[in-house]
Amino acid sequence: MKAIIVDDEPMTRSGLKRFVDWRKLGIEVAGEAEDGIEAYELFLSLQPNIVLCDVRMPRMDGIEFAARIRQIDPDCKIIFLSGYNDIDYLKSAIKLQAVDYMLKPIQMSELTQLLTDTVLAITAMRKEQQELHYMRKQFDRSKSELVESLLKKILQSGLVTSSENETVAEDIARMDSSFPVNGFYQCFAFEFQNEEAKHSWQEEVMKEAAAVELPLLTAVIDGIGVGIAALSSQRNDDRLGLWLNRLTRRRGLDDSTCITIGAGESCAHLSGCAASYNQALKALSYRFYRGWNTIIWHNSLPSDMTQPLLFDKQAIIKFEDLLRNSQLTEAGQWLDTTINELLLHTPAQIESIRKRLFRWYVAMTRIYSETMWEFENDQLWASMFVSGELYMIRKFMVQRLAFVQQALEETGLSDKRVIRDIIQFIHDHYNNDLSVSMVASHVHLAPTYMCILFKKEQGVSINDYITQYRIKQAKLLLRDRRLKLYEVSSRIGYQDANYFAKVFRKVTGLNPSQYRDTLQVEG
Repeated sequence: MKAIIVDDEPMTRSGLKRFVDWRKLGIEVAGEAEDGIEAYELFLSLQPNIVLCDVRMPRMDGIEFAARIRQIDPDCKIIFLSGYNDIDYLKSAIKLQAVDYMLKPIQMSELTQLLTDTVLAITAMRKEQQELHYMRKQFDRSKSELVESLLKKILQSGLVTSSENETVAEDIARMDSSFPVNGFYQCFAFEFQNEEAKHSWQEEVMKEAAAVELPLLTAVIDGIGVGIAALSSQRNDDRLGLWLNRLTRRRGLDDSTCITIGAGESCAHLSGCAASYNQALKALSYRFYRGWNTIIWHNSLPSDMTQPLLFDKQAIIKFEDLLRNSQLTEAGQWLDTTINELLLHTPAQIESIRKRLFRWYVAMTRIYSETMWEFENDQLWASMFVSGELYMIRKFMVQRLAFVQQALEETGLSDKRVIRDIIQFIHDHYNNDLSVSMVASHVHLAPTYMCILFKKEQGVSINDYITQYRIKQAKLLLRDRRLKLYEVSSRIGYQDANYFAKVFRKVTGLNPSQYRDTLQVEG
């Protein structure tokens, strides 16, 4: 705990600091001042728990100083010190809820006891505040769970019987007496881009609803934000539009708290909320077409039942043919045509569309497996096709096509010179600990691209080429019978002779000793 001493007499301040065992009391004397103005500035900077203050001081007396700090900190403990037994000052001290009004000269034993009691009072108050805060949190949590249970009852049962209606009406009255149990209602479903958006959602929607005086019940059910709004009329409740616009207008696409809102149609009784909520969920699924930070109204969803071009088997066949013929620009245009048609008709088979588009992506990875290998460990595609919006899936696939296009174009530039440099580097360094990344660094290419280029030109992977060249050199060295097998292994870049023997046998069908024996027979 912190205390400040305010007195215009330096000797009094010094004596208080010296003759009170502040450390034993658990108090830190954080500062001192000689008048009310200086003390007020000190108080603002230190925020002490206890103030020992003289009453009569120049510039600003203790009563005025105490009145000012009471305005900003009602809990601060104030102890007045005075050489005057003035009834007016005493009344002012009582009005300001001072701990005590002590007359000078101060009896240190009395002051020590008073400070001890003050510390105990502060400690008790802190404990009480903590318990109160905990109880509030528990109450809020319990209330949130009760509201969630109530909304589930309203949305899942449909409130068929009159007894169910009465029970729900009673529950609503207990939860929120301002929410009308008769009238018109409309349900909303909220989807969140991430956990941060979900955590901040409920407080925000209630705050914005209160700002436009819109009665609202909210809960998070199975990861979806649910809102039931009470309307003044079945149509044209201006508060609804204001509320929704306030929720979406401040967010941008880069905002980490993006949401999308699905709006069901209004109903004339709480029993209609189940149908309204299902409509809101259906509208929410159209985030696939509309994206984040949008409001999607069920009554604006298309009724067009046209079969999408994407579902035509010939569509993917055409896409694959274009890929095989390296007509990647045309493949991108065909992808755009197919997606634009989806945007035009926005068919409801969203999950099926995701699966079909994923098949198109699989076709890209199958036909250009070597080029797409770089993305093998990239899990972006998984989340993209499971939960991404259509415009993001399109952007993702176009980027992958562009990457393949670039790889194909770059392959035709100075390929033979690069291959010569690679082969020469391997021939010069095969007897060292040679790796693909070392070779790539030498020719200033990305390892993935270098591997694609080498295999295309040589018909063999770069690792296989290194192995074959090493075995070729090993055969020459094995002719010299003075060389031990481990020496041959070391000279061609293998530090482990057993590993060398396994590689040699895999390439030639013989182990090194057997191969050496065949040389003797031939000789």
